[in-house]
Amino acid sequence: MAGRRMRAPERRRQLLEVAAAEFARRGYHGTTTAQLAKAAKITEPILYRHFTNKQALFVTLVDEVGDEVIAAWRASLEQATTPAERLGVLLAGNPATHERGRGIYRVIFHAMSESRNDEEIMAALQRHIGRLTAFLTDEISHLQQQKVVRKDASASGIALHLVQVAIGFGMLEPLGIKGVSSAKDRTDVQRLLATLLKA
Repeated sequence: MAGRRMRAPERRRQLLEVAAAEFARRGYHGTTTAQLAKAAKITEPILYRHFTNKQALFVTLVDEVGDEVIAAWRASLEQATTPAERLGVLLAGNPATHERGRGIYRVIFHAMSESRNDEEIMAALQRHIGRLTAFLTDEISHLQQQKVVRKDASASGIALHLVQVAIGFGMLEPLGIKGVSSAKDRTDVQRLLATLLKA
């Protein structure tokens, strides 16, 4: 008996999951739509029913990763009972070092340097970083009002620095460099940041 045909939303989700894995393995420019279709066990025409081209698939993936990251932060923040715990959640939530995000963030990091001439991809990457920074800015601003985070720097400036640290840590972690490759290293960085930000 043949397997059940996927509905359009299911197929779209499957294609995004497959694309995340293939882009992480081969890089954005090293992956073809033929390879994506083969990995998803479909034909290229079926892939094109859901996404007009590889670029559209990648842009959608970047946007959806942003949705996932912010949703995960919000869910974790709901468990925090004090402002200090909220700060801890923000500092522990680097998506580039979590199991779910490692692969796709590797692709995002590659795309930052490989796709400077691709306006659509650059816009998606800028939008992604902008969303993360805006979310953190709002949270940091509230923590400043609650006298948990220092006020001698702007909330937006602190948020941008946290994003920069997250990107740097995420880029270095796969290299196995001492100080950025273990769970203890991540905890040490979080503790240092908490000390630097303390009001």
